Amino acid sequence: MIVYPNCKINLGLKVVRKRPDGYHDLETVFYPIPLCDKLEAVVGSGTEGTCSLAISGNPVDGELSDNLIVKAYRMLSADHRLPHIDFNLEKHIPSQAGLGGGS
Repeated sequence: MIVYPNCKINLGLKVVRKRPDGYHDLETVFYPIPLCDKLEAVVGSGTEGTCSLAISGNPVDGELSDNLIVKAYRMLSADHRLPHIDFNLEKHIPSQAGLGGGS
């Protein structure tokens, strides 16, 4: 499977209230921009419930184990039987640029 996550600019952000769990409810308006990453997910031959991540293109700070793709996979695999997935991320959206390119 291949998806193309778009970047976006946040035109407005309002913190509505703080929730009991410590997070905040937000109201926001995003404007999509025609720039996207490419994310490929392929069932691999590794151990069930594990994944790998390869990143090319723009650099991504931090450890691969802290990447949002890996974290999302781990959360899903905690409750569901998932095959090993090889993720390939081609970064075009710069990280930490305010464009929603967090992976």
